Amino acid sequence: MLAGAFSDALAEGLEVDIAGESYWTRITNYLLNTKVDVPEIAIKAQMDTPTNMLIGGLKAGIDLKLALRTAPSFRQTLQHVLVNRIGELKNQVDKFIEDGVKSIREKYGKLTRVVFIIDSLEQLRGSFVNEKSVLYSIERLFADHYRMLRLPGVHAVYTVPPWLKFVLSGVDMTVLPSIRLWNNDPERKRHASGWNNLRALTLRRLGPNGQDRLFGIPSVEGDCPALAELIGMSGGHFRDLLRLLRETLLRTKSLPITEQVVNAAVTAVRAQFLPVSIEDARWLERIGRLRMSVLPSVKAEEVVRLTRFLDTHFVLYLKNGEEWYDLHPLIRDEVAEIVKHHIGPLAFD
Repeated sequence: MLAGAFSDALAEGLEVDIAGESYWTRITNYLLNTKVDVPEIAIKAQMDTPTNMLIGGLKAGIDLKLALRTAPSFRQTLQHVLVNRIGELKNQVDKFIEDGVKSIREKYGKLTRVVFIIDSLEQLRGSFVNEKSVLYSIERLFADHYRMLRLPGVHAVYTVPPWLKFVLSGVDMTVLPSIRLWNNDPERKRHASGWNNLRALTLRRLGPNGQDRLFGIPSVEGDCPALAELIGMSGGHFRDLLRLLRETLLRTKSLPITEQVVNAAVTAVRAQFLPVSIEDARWLERIGRLRMSVLPSVKAEEVVRLTRFLDTHFVLYLKNGEEWYDLHPLIRDEVAEIVKHHIGPLAFD
């Protein structure tokens, strides 16, 4: 699939031709012309073997790219066929990538560099019944087959699930932090640089004079109380800030926006985070107090739970020289109330 995507990008985006042959053509010819011995264990109780089913389909004109994307049974059949030929397949993919990079440099110059970003892998999740096996398979992929993911002549960037950093050491990973709006101190004092950057992004989104129309004339320091409240409640997530701005605009009947409208928008977005269970509050309280992930173990259920906190923005990953964690401003009060009324202040000491 990686080689196929690279092939599509060459043809459609860069208009680079590799001997008039796409990768989809190459891999189809490879499958049609290569004798593949399928292990007995891979042969299901059916009228034909996976090999003959695959080859028969390709000879009948099946669209390999479409089948890989839309037909799970076809993907499984292909996996059975290639299970003992991964090294050979890797060599074949590498040769195509090398040919593609060479063609790019012939057209755009010898110093042209190629970057390939493989996105959406961070969204890989298991269901309730298979989450452990999914975690194990992803961990094994990046731990045992890390070198297989390298593409010759290409700077490849893979997005990965955020929990991978908790279970896998020795692999070079960069975790993108939230924009830091406060310091790692008990009072969470405002971090001016992060605050100003998020405000600048907002002003670019609103356009010229947009801030004045929506929130009124700012102070000498550039602050508008209503906008400052929305920025502060966003937790440093730009998408959360956009959600807050949207909810504010939907409730606005006149300009500039009033404090009551902002409060109503914050309440509406906060409702999307709730409810917080007592068990989650128990862990979240410790994260907010200690500013650490406080991951009890690397067992699948614990990793999945922390991943959910990060995915839903309950927990924010932050950096200022060293990494730390904190609760999203929208749920801090809710967590504190749950701890106070259902758990007790000494529960974690």
